[in-house]
Amino acid sequence: MQIGIFIKRVLIGISVLCLLLWAYYQVWFLRQPTRQIPNDPALFVSPANGVVSAVTKWYQDSLELQKGWGRVQLLTRAVADSGWIISIHMDVTNVHFQRMPTDAQLISEHYQPGKFLNALRHTNRFGFRPENEHNTLLFITPDSIRFSVVQIAGLLARRIENYLEPGQHAAQGQVIGLIKLGSQVSLIVPMTVQPLVHPGAYVIDGETIIARKTDHLSNDDIHLTPGR
Repeated sequence: MQIGIFIKRVLIGISVLCLLLWAYYQVWFLRQPTRQIPNDPALFVSPANGVVSAVTKWYQDSLELQKGWGRVQLLTRAVADSGWIISIHMDVTNVHFQRMPTDAQLISEHYQPGKFLNALRHTNRFGFRPENEHNTLLFITPDSIRFSVVQIAGLLARRIENYLEPGQHAAQGQVIGLIKLGSQVSLIVPMTVQPLVHPGAYVIDGETIIARKTDHLSNDDIHLTPGR
């Protein structure tokens, strides 16, 4: 009799836990807070909510010479000969939808199967895991600047969604995708775009200005947004 009561209580406890997890996923994880979008084509807002893990300058010539950086070269070569990679790490408390950095048209999408390694334990200066499963969205702005948003899976993130089709235009701040339960998003831009954040900065998707086109820079812009 006591064993039956114990089993019943365990089953009730499991049911309550499953209900709480479902509620967390539906109400908290899939939330889309209202964002204050600047609507300025000279600016790039953060494509993700989280903490900047790296801001790294890259050159195609250097990537060709570095052993093991072939995946990074593949991610950058369609953008320009040189530029910046701004990588953002998301934990389970962050908003996991991705937003459009600036007004642009989607040129192509490339999904790359891969591993599901811990995103926090990256082993390169770019702050992300190119060997993990990822989805690369290549865009072009009305003034012909190319950039990429890379959605990267992690240890828990097992599903990447893209809401755009090639040829489709998207406005700054528009929701463009979702990574379920993780993990990283990288913004790849050419040298004509100047980063305005540094590692450790907390960024808000669609709201935090993380870069600006260099022909629109002012003296007040030559600083990096500190982390909190």
